[in-house]
Amino acid sequence: MSLSTLDGSLHRGCGGRYALQSESVTVRLSGMAAEVTREFFRCEKCAHEQRTIDQRDAAEKSATEQIRASHDLLVPRQIRQLRESLGLTVAQFADLIYGTPKGIVEGWEKGKYLQNREADALIRSLADRETLERRAAKAGVTLPVVAPAPAAGGAVASTVDGQSVEVTTAG
Repeated sequence: MSLSTLDGSLHRGCGGRYALQSESVTVRLSGMAAEVTREFFRCEKCAHEQRTIDQRDAAEKSATEQIRASHDLLVPRQIRQLRESLGLTVAQFADLIYGTPKGIVEGWEKGKYLQNREADALIRSLADRETLERRAAKAGVTLPVVAPAPAAGGAVASTVDGQSVEVTTAG
């Protein structure tokens, strides 16, 4: 029997029936907290409680959204867009954030994990080129070269592997 269909089902331990209930709980994530309403099933006879994975996930998602909004944290899409706009791989980006594990950065970008306020501030600071270059130097990360947009029919000088390269565009 699936736990997601417990409403009205028989509790084998006492013969009572499960009923859908809700409770107000504090969910703590990344050093921050939010008050959310969480559903669960309770046996009407013995008060045995069951919570489904979906119910737990829904409470955590609600808490994540509340925390993100109340602390003005970057949403997963914004983190990914910043990393991509800098031309960095997930591994390079992770190294710039004090060696954060790559899987954590992937989790931030997919919404699986919630970054704390300090990590959020550090991520935001990488949008500043000077800060990005300073962090990259400390972390040993080679940044991609940022080339200016070419004018129609113009040429752009860039650096590839330490060599100056001129790219001519068709007008």
